[in-house]
Amino acid sequence: MKAVQMSETGGPEVLDVVDVPTPSLKPGEVLVKTHAIGVAFPDLLVRSGRYPWMPKLPYVPGNEVSGHVVDANGSSRLENGQPVFFTSWDMGFAGGLYAEYVAVRDETPWILPPDVDLDEAASLFNYIVAWLLLHHGARGAETRCMLLHGASGGMGTALTELAKLGGSTVIGTAGSDEKCAFLRTRGVDHALNYKSGPLPERVLALTQGRGVDIVFNHLAGNSFVEDMKMLAPLGLIVSYAALGGMPDVDLFRGMRANIDRSPALRVIGTHVFDKMPQVRDSACKAVIALLAEGKIAPAITTRLPLTEAPRAHRMMESRESIGKILLKP
Repeated sequence: MKAVQMSETGGPEVLDVVDVPTPSLKPGEVLVKTHAIGVAFPDLLVRSGRYPWMPKLPYVPGNEVSGHVVDANGSSRLENGQPVFFTSWDMGFAGGLYAEYVAVRDETPWILPPDVDLDEAASLFNYIVAWLLLHHGARGAETRCMLLHGASGGMGTALTELAKLGGSTVIGTAGSDEKCAFLRTRGVDHALNYKSGPLPERVLALTQGRGVDIVFNHLAGNSFVEDMKMLAPLGLIVSYAALGGMPDVDLFRGMRANIDRSPALRVIGTHVFDKMPQVRDSACKAVIALLAEGKIAPAITTRLPLTEAPRAHRMMESRESIGKILLKP
């Protein structure tokens, strides 16, 4: 079978398409033929060697996959032909999902309703994370109005949908007018091109001076201080990634400078839920139900052959992509 493997860390060029044996099953395992593989930001972190929980090399990356059981291997829970979805979380972060076939423990796959679109199901990792960010990362905060940085990607579109389902007003930022137009088609109430001028003034104008209750920030760097200026009283910044690196300013000084808003900052990583698997499982059940009920529609804009995994990574890193990227075996 075909798989995409990395033997060293680096740029997209370290992703090699290799021929490897189709997995042989051990007792208690089933074989899944992959239908679609979601490309997620953690894949890029692993590939570039920046992930805090780096696996041993060589390694086949991958965080989310949908497919069908093709060898139930005597399972009492699964049967051949069943549509399933699972993430690297469900596998103990074993990876191996950039592949045509995956062997997993019988209890790993989530069984999907038979009429669920498997391409859309392969996009659910973003929704699971978004659910956890909204319901746990942002707990205790008002939810009337939210700002999402970089809202045009797979994570931003998932956050937008779940926030809108909860009745929130969503302000989304993007780096081009084209992406802002895309955000409006995805339900964003106010799409702002962050290259067109300082955000705080525009956000405060949109909210009649009140500000937003929550800022979802994956930028880090020195962006927090600017975020504080557009928070509503007792507002919260939820930091869930740090694409721009670590801040080099005094954050506490920045918080004191905006004490009239009493800003709060929560830094959250999804691995905190390794200690709370029941919370993670509850999120997965919730988003599968939303997909089955037609209440969410993943923004899949790019489908590439599995062999073009390096191209998918380049697209994400260059920020040329909009919406969700899938790899198709």
